[in-house]
Amino acid sequence: DHGINYFDTGEAYANGDSERKIGEALQHMDRKKVFITTKMVPKERDTLQTFLDRFEKCQGRLRTDYIDALFIHQAMNVGALNNEAFHAAVKRLKADGRLRFAGVSNHGSFWGGHEENMEEVLVAAAEDGRFDLMLLAYNFMNREKGGRVLAACKENNVGTTAMKTAPGTMTTDPFDPENPSEGYARYIERQVEKGEKREDVIEEIQGWVQDQIAATEKAFAAAKPFMKEYGVADKKGLAMAAVQWVLSNPDMHTVCITLEVFDDIDRYLPLSGTTTTRPQMLALDRYRVAASSLYCRHACDDCFGACPKGVPVSTVMRYAYYFTEQAREKHAMSKYRGLGFGDESPCESCSGPCAGACPFGVNIKANLLAAHGLLTLA
Repeated sequence: DHGINYFDTGEAYANGDSERKIGEALQHMDRKKVFITTKMVPKERDTLQTFLDRFEKCQGRLRTDYIDALFIHQAMNVGALNNEAFHAAVKRLKADGRLRFAGVSNHGSFWGGHEENMEEVLVAAAEDGRFDLMLLAYNFMNREKGGRVLAACKENNVGTTAMKTAPGTMTTDPFDPENPSEGYARYIERQVEKGEKREDVIEEIQGWVQDQIAATEKAFAAAKPFMKEYGVADKKGLAMAAVQWVLSNPDMHTVCITLEVFDDIDRYLPLSGTTTTRPQMLALDRYRVAASSLYCRHACDDCFGACPKGVPVSTVMRYAYYFTEQAREKHAMSKYRGLGFGDESPCESCSGPCAGACPFGVNIKANLLAAHGLLTLA
């Protein structure tokens, strides 16, 4: 009713329940005024017929005669773009009037470099000629790789939608060695069981905490003038400024935002059609520099190779982002559990050779341990 007309879903979201909810809402809307995107993760056994069968189920849950766009969901590499069964299904569905466009999404590799990165995959998709639009990670602190994708899309007339528009940060809990929190106590206990001295473990934790607190204070000090001048009072305010920054780029056609409550509609909708002023741009740039070490960039794999255990750093931190920034706690914990780490983080038995591997100064081990504590019940 407020004019929002792009709805993003996928067959895997809540095991199809996301599609069902949108399908129910569609019965009370003018179908011609909205654009519905759904997504499928291609499977090795997929054929033309299985894609058609899966699409029919998506269409049934959405309760619509046609779907505006079908995406290859999280294309792992350039090779995934050439799934002939998918393209055959798209051709058939378009001919039948059940599908209008084909697209692709990517927000970085799941295993930190074992697949091509987002930039490689989506630039190839833009140049492929068979994809009409795409969904990519892009925000004011994470702009370089996405900027190159946007340039390729502009050149090849491919539509663009941004996700992960607000940078996420891991907060650091205070540490009292005499009365440590449950997470810290668990870490100390496990390290002592492995033969480390308690005082050495405590010193290690104090080092992480002091570094993170210092970085946080520096970032907030730099952000204060910006926040005061532009009325950014909290994390929600920063997220709104981040969305406006993305919308200011004429090569980015829309943004995909998780709306958690009805008030979010009134909060974000006025940003449509607005642009960030030059002073605001400069203020966000100051924040970007000051808070650099607090944000593990989406779709970044620059630290790949530094971890001897192959931990997918960006993926883990993305799940933490779902938990802290999108209030999708159950989903985040389920996704993290699927990585197979169990109750103990692989970082707990590691000396931390990843230190210094992040070009943006992120303390990789400290962030991964914090994320593990957040995303497990152990």
